[in-house]
Amino acid sequence: MRSEEIIARPGARLRPLGRRVVAVASGTEGESSVGEMRKVYRGRDIEVSFDLDICVHIGECLRGERNVFKLDRRPWALPDAGEADEVARVVELCPSGALLYRRVDGGPQEKHDGPTRMTPIRDGPLLVLGEVEVKREDGTVEMLPRATLCRCGESLHKPFCDNQHLKVGFRAPGVPFKVHLSPVRPRLDEPITKAQDPRGAA
Repeated sequence: MRSEEIIARPGARLRPLGRRVVAVASGTEGESSVGEMRKVYRGRDIEVSFDLDICVHIGECLRGERNVFKLDRRPWALPDAGEADEVARVVELCPSGALLYRRVDGGPQEKHDGPTRMTPIRDGPLLVLGEVEVKREDGTVEMLPRATLCRCGESLHKPFCDNQHLKVGFRAPGVPFKVHLSPVRPRLDEPITKAQDPRGAA
C-alpha cells in the first residue's frame, strides 16, 4: 500500500524552508514506484529525463519545442534538436515533474528560490512548485522541482496524480488551470492512457 504522507520540515543551511517530503511505499505487484521508470535522453549540452508514471498529460513539451519532443519519432525526445536554454525553458513548464533536465554545458540548473508553494487546481490535483524530496521504502531518494499530487483520493500512483479525478468527476475549489488539446490530450476530460502513450516505449 502506498503512503500519502506529505511532511513540511524546517530546513538546514543547504535545505530551504518549506521543502516537501513525499514518502512513497514500494510498488506492489504490477506497479512501479516513482523514479523506477525514468528514462534519460542525453544531449551534448543538456540531458532530459522522463517518468511516464507521474505524467499528467498536459502536453506542454509537445507544444513548446516540437523539434525536440515528437511522439511519432524514436526516441521521442532529442535534446540536441534544440538550444539548451529553450529545452530547459520548456521542461520547466511540465507541472508534474515527469520531465526534468540536467545541464551538462555549465548552464544553470533548475532552481526555485523561496519556500515550496502548493496550489490547489480547480477540480484537480495539488500543484507543487519547489523542492519535493521523494523517498521510497528502499531508501532511494529523488528530488523533484515540480509535482502534481492527488487530491481526489483515487490515484493508482499515490501520492501523485494520474488523472483519475477526470474519471470520477472530482469537484473541489481551486485555481483554474488551462489545458490545451494535444496528441496526449485529445479531449479535455480524457487524456490518453499510459498503455496508449507511445513514450512508454520510446
